[in-house]
Amino acid sequence: MSKVELKKEDQIALITINNPPANALDQEIFTTLKEMLTELDQDDTKVIIITGAGDKFFIGGANIKQFKGLDAKGAEKTARMGQEFTLFLENHSKVLIMAVNGFCLGGGMELCQACDFVIASETARFGQTEIKLGIIPGWGGTQRLQRWMDPQRARELIFTGDIVPAAEMGSFVHKVVPQSQLIPIAMHLAERIAQRGLVAIKLVKKAMKRALYMPIEDGLKLEARYFGEAFESEDAKEGVKAFFEKRDPKVVDK
Repeated sequence: MSKVELKKEDQIALITINNPPANALDQEIFTTLKEMLTELDQDDTKVIIITGAGDKFFIGGANIKQFKGLDAKGAEKTARMGQEFTLFLENHSKVLIMAVNGFCLGGGMELCQACDFVIASETARFGQTEIKLGIIPGWGGTQRLQRWMDPQRARELIFTGDIVPAAEMGSFVHKVVPQSQLIPIAMHLAERIAQRGLVAIKLVKKAMKRALYMPIEDGLKLEARYFGEAFESEDAKEGVKAFFEKRDPKVVDK
């Protein structure tokens, strides 16, 4: 059985990581995930939900066995590979929703930091726990976590390695919901987004993600450029036409 399962309905994809007991990340999962996400990047999918199998673990972090025997150069190479994957996630053209159903630790946290939304069950637990192994986050945790939440809270989580409930994660978590409602609520958000035009969705994501790393003046220039590109889409033409005809626009996605 595959460690990564994909289901797609209309323009929403659900990816489930299934690697018991802790859904730990390994090279096979990275490879399969990247292949799936590359295909979804090129089709009509608008929103991708990623979750973990079962109700105990979302992602329990990286497979620690792969760290055994690493020297400094090998560890740096491993970190760069993980960083390349989180950059791939961050730059993906479709909206990524992480539906966190249990423990989300180490590398699982760093994958969440590269997505667009984190929706967590009431039983979810989060921890940037690398320091407990005498190491540090290596897939972007020291860079992104303080952009997602209060920087002092981010430092506290990284310095202590504490594992905390979703309710204590502040702005890192978009919504905390009952376990039984996790996927339905994530799907509801996905359905609302999927009602919008694909071109506009892609441009909004690019503008917002890239603006995180640039001065406001440069971000505004980028926004203006993408605003212009949006007007070339069929959705924009239909939207303006529908406004003057006093009706709801039909999504064209071209």
